[in-house]
Amino acid sequence: MSSAPLWVVKLGGSLWRAPELRRWLEILAAARRLRVVIVPGGGPFADAVRDAQPVLGFGDRAAHRMALLAMEQYGTALADLEPRLTPARSLADLRGRPSPTVWMPLPLADDADVAESWDVTSDSLAVWLAGALDATCAVLVKSTPLPDAVAPVTQLATEGVVDPALPDRMARFDGAVWCVSRDDHRRFARALDRGNPCGTHLTLPADHQDADG
Repeated sequence: MSSAPLWVVKLGGSLWRAPELRRWLEILAAARRLRVVIVPGGGPFADAVRDAQPVLGFGDRAAHRMALLAMEQYGTALADLEPRLTPARSLADLRGRPSPTVWMPLPLADDADVAESWDVTSDSLAVWLAGALDATCAVLVKSTPLPDAVAPVTQLATEGVVDPALPDRMARFDGAVWCVSRDDHRRFARALDRGNPCGTHLTLPADHQDADG
């Protein structure tokens, strides 16, 4: 296994309609200085689950599992769009396969200590995976404009930029968490080459920093 630093990069499902998506895939596929694991969002496939739940009446546990399947569908599409990306399902595969890889979350997420609710999205799952892989940082690529500064994660959770479960998940992660706008792919490419994250650095309030003991 390579000793190069590892970044976990979540590509939000909202990017599926964005012209920048293919550029992001090219940038991540070309990463050489760092190892990269891509966490796919749910995209239109997760939206279908959200729309179907109140009509069919299935519970949150089923919805959570279906949302993981939605991430797999989106991840399958990403790997097809960029053949240099390798799908991976286990921690051993994610660590051992040539970078960059795309996480197919269904088998591994069964063992993740995350709530089975809509409060948990690919944001929190990306940070969970970053912790499981001892990654240097997790980067969440978002479609919304972001402050180019340090920002409290609780503020971004309140504003709906990140999921409500992320502050508690960050409290269990030793690395850094960043958000980057989808429009900022050129600067991200330079940051990836230098090994220094860019964008909005998320911070925890003191009460969350102490929450994990």
